[in-house]
Formats: sequence, C-alpha cells, structure tokens
Amino acid sequence: MELKETWRGLTLMLIIGIAAGIVNALLFVYVMNPLTEGGKEDEVAVSTYAINLFVGWVFFSAWFLARADDELKKVEEAIHKADKALFMLEAPKQIALSIRTLYLLISALVILSVHLFHTGSLLITSEIQFGTGFLVVTTALVSARGIPDEWLKELQSKEKAAKKK
Repeated sequence: MELKETWRGLTLMLIIGIAAGIVNALLFVYVMNPLTEGGKEDEVAVSTYAINLFVGWVFFSAWFLARADDELKKVEEAIHKADKALFMLEAPKQIALSIRTLYLLISALVILSVHLFHTGSLLITSEIQFGTGFLVVTTALVSARGIPDEWLKELQSKEKAAKKK
C-alpha cells in the first residue's frame, strides 16, 4: 500500500511538472518570444539578470526545502510511530506565509526571466522553457504520505475551528 501511495504522489508531481513545463513553453513561443525580437542590445542585461535571479532562487530553494524537509520529517515520524498527538502538534506547523509568498514570487520571476531571451530554435526554446517550468514547479511540491484518514479529518476540523475564532 505504501509503495502504491508513493508512486501516486510521484506520478501526480510529474504530471503537474510536465503540465507546467508545457504551459511555460507555449507561453514563451506564442507570447513572449515575438515580444523580444530585435533585442540584441539587451542580451547582456537579460543574461546577467536571469543568471543572478536563478542562482538566488537555487540558494533560496535549498534553504526553503531544507526547512520544509525538517518539518516533513517530524510529521512522517509521527505517522510511522502512529503517534496521533505528535502528528496533531507537528502537522499544522508551516513555514511563515511571508516566506512562502516570497518563494512563490521569486519562482515566478525566475520563470519569467528566462522568457526575456529571444531564441530562434524551437528545440532550444522547448528545452529551456519546459525545463525551467518543470524544475521550478516540481521543486515546490512537497507533502507527507501515509497519513491516516481520521487524522487528516481531525486536523482539518481543528483548522476550520481555529479559522472561525
């Protein structure tokens, strides 16, 4: 059962990543690439901007994912130990909304920064745009597995009750 659940999560992650890559490539080919024609004088600025933003995103992603992994490990430990009390304590914890919002904005800027390049080859365009969209989106998809349904229902009801207050 656990293996089936793992593959279901990985498959969903791949499908979302592939869809994001395709949408990103199509957006570039049909919208952004025609807008960047004749921008030879901007190549250095675009290259510097895109590279620096991507490097910043890589470091921010590494930190963000390390933090998320630490929290995820605590939740999965509670699941494996069948410790409902520990799960209820750890599962609601989240990285601050301001940090998650900043990560979302930086990720969007990274994807859009690659749109500033003008490419003539459909193969190169497809690889770069698909790869960027796929990588950025799949990096953000992290979740715990094997959570008992009744734990999830109780957690959701507690979260709803907390929002009403």
